[in-house]
Amino acid sequence: MTQQTSIPGTDAELRAALADVNLPNLLVVLACITGSDEWIADKYQPAPMVAPEGSLFPDDSGGYSDALQAEIRDAGFAVLKGVRDGTQPVAPAPNLERFHRLMNFSVAEPVEESYSAMLLEEVGFVDRDAVWQAPLTNAVQAGKLKDFNVIVIGGGMSGIGIASKLSAAGVPYTLLEKNDAVGGTWYENAYPDCGVDTPNHFYSYSFDRNPNWSGYFSKRDELHQYFERCATEHKVREHVQFNTEVISSIYNKQNHQWDVRTRVTAADGSTREQALTANVVVSAVGQLNRPMMPEIEGLEDFKGPLFHSARWQAEHDLTGKRVAVVGTGCSAVQLLPKTAAKAAKVDVYQRSPHWIAPSRDYYRAVEDGLKWALNHVPYYAEWHRARMIWGFADRTWPAVNADPSWPHLDRSMNEVSDGMREALTGYIKEELGPKAHLAPHCTPSFPVWGKRLIVDNNWYQTLARENVELVTSGITKVTATGLETADGTHHEADVLIVATGFRSNLFLWPMDVRGKSGKSLAETWGDYPRAYQGISVPDFPNLFCLYGPNTNIVHGGSIIYQVECQIHYVMQCINAMFTQGIDALEVREEVNDEYNEEVQSISSQLAWGHEGVQSWYKNSQGHVVNNSPFSLHRYWEVTHTLDLEDYHLEYAN
Repeated sequence: MTQQTSIPGTDAELRAALADVNLPNLLVVLACITGSDEWIADKYQPAPMVAPEGSLFPDDSGGYSDALQAEIRDAGFAVLKGVRDGTQPVAPAPNLERFHRLMNFSVAEPVEESYSAMLLEEVGFVDRDAVWQAPLTNAVQAGKLKDFNVIVIGGGMSGIGIASKLSAAGVPYTLLEKNDAVGGTWYENAYPDCGVDTPNHFYSYSFDRNPNWSGYFSKRDELHQYFERCATEHKVREHVQFNTEVISSIYNKQNHQWDVRTRVTAADGSTREQALTANVVVSAVGQLNRPMMPEIEGLEDFKGPLFHSARWQAEHDLTGKRVAVVGTGCSAVQLLPKTAAKAAKVDVYQRSPHWIAPSRDYYRAVEDGLKWALNHVPYYAEWHRARMIWGFADRTWPAVNADPSWPHLDRSMNEVSDGMREALTGYIKEELGPKAHLAPHCTPSFPVWGKRLIVDNNWYQTLARENVELVTSGITKVTATGLETADGTHHEADVLIVATGFRSNLFLWPMDVRGKSGKSLAETWGDYPRAYQGISVPDFPNLFCLYGPNTNIVHGGSIIYQVECQIHYVMQCINAMFTQGIDALEVREEVNDEYNEEVQSISSQLAWGHEGVQSWYKNSQGHVVNNSPFSLHRYWEVTHTLDLEDYHLEYAN
């Protein structure tokens, strides 16, 4: 990869920026720029990353004395001044052996070499696309793709991601988007304080990192702008058909193509149907895009404004109103504080509590010096991302695995898991303050990581407000003016907001997708969706799912990372079709079965497979159908290299 070799700014500006950078990160950056190991000498060895009690976010500052901090920053100033002034050359990017040594130093604990290999690709020191991009681009330039077309369904994060790669290779494609803009969930969700629970510098494409995030956990508007920009800069927008919803996708085994029928909505609201064909269909519809309304008696009788959090109705002013919020998941947690600050009274209806973890960075703005370093210092952005992935993702993996000898498997998975449970329980009591008596109602019975941890945005402090009431008695009925609960109480409400999640287990719903046999995907899966690597399904050749079954993540990390692993795999499949003359590529049933048996076997021993967890992660039989059973590192290994032996292949002619 090419690094810029000039740095702007005066001496004073450079020193000011260095006051904001991470010092362990700066040291490995200096080692990369100079090619010298003097920056990873023993005296500079940082302290191990340790999460403060109860938090999932580790302290990675290095633990240096004030004197050593000053020495490191002075040394950094001298090297970066030399780069700026042209007296310090920038060494080439590190190879695997050197990167691995620097990684071990910077995190102060052993890192597997294969983990370093994964990070080399993730940060761009190694071009992961090289395996498919050159041959695919050559095929395009040779005119071999003139009758070939890919249809991508969905213009959210996954759709933009693979469309960017198709554009880069010159592969003909059409992206079908049901909305009038790209962005998916970040376009559709606009409730107060809607945002990510993954640090933004990781929740972004590896090929478009964005050094200018305003916050460590950015909010909806900035996220939507990011995906809009990516769609433009990666030449996706010209391939998009907006306001186009797929009705059906039927595989034609005679010509090895998909017949896709759509409904196009015009500006005046009129609709027309459209017929398209494609050699390959990529589903990028996501899991969290079809809101699920609760089944509560009398819901239709409520006379005030009633809406789902994912379809927020901003025209209703909540100031001075009595507001009922049904649900205590991530959306409810995010929207409650600002709602409570406006409303006269808020009743929060809880079926079951979630684990919520503190974060010192949730509302923190990104420092100017860090933005400067991410934009201008060679190798800084790459190491910032690499160390963030290490600290935020797989370091928590040991806490989610069941220890069969652990005596308290009813409440935790192992000793580490139990320690986090204890710390978070203490945090709950502390944050509730004057309403500490609510702590038993706010403490989950299932293990930490049984559901994805929610990042605290003052949830407990909001529950402790005088105008907020946590209602734990079940809802029995909705009336014209409020809600009745099982304890016989009628709670008056002017506005009813349901934050009850999505139809997450109905993958590709409501599309009618039919494979080679004519059987629908809905019939094939029922409520137990299964796909090889979460991507390919027997009887459905040339259909690839992004963010499909068992690809969600719980223990930490970015779903964009997961999807990029899948995109890399799908692009290898498309490349193989051209370079080897393959018309149809269908995963073998026995391969899919063996893979999914392993998925369930592993999942049963993980926190989210725990018998005490009732969640949208599971189907009616208790199988985990949404979440990956693998660490991020392991999923990278699983999806990294296409093996055509896993597939039935039909060749041209």
